Amino acid sequence: MPSDEASAEDARNRAADAISKAQGVPLDQARNQVDQYEKSYRDNVAAAKQAAVDSAQAATEAVSTGAIVGFLALVFGAVAAWSGGVYGTKRTLLVDGADHRVV
Repeated sequence: MPSDEASAEDARNRAADAISKAQGVPLDQARNQVDQYEKSYRDNVAAAKQAAVDSAQAATEAVSTGAIVGFLALVFGAVAAWSGGVYGTKRTLLVDGADHRVV
């Protein structure tokens, strides 16, 4: 980790030096600009992460709602199929055990 921080600091110094030379501003002012750019970058990354989390939560809610609705549709379909099967079958009725059948 220390080498990462050292290389980050070196990159900040090189960026400040480049800004100072390109814009003709003092090195301190260029360093402030680099700090502002870095802060803006970090803020944008944090905002993007939060937006991704919010989107994932919204998608999760939509999928779970869809799953519940699908389950209920399957249950109602099963009940309808069962009741259609029960009421749609022919019944044979025996009267007094004789050969008379009512269909």
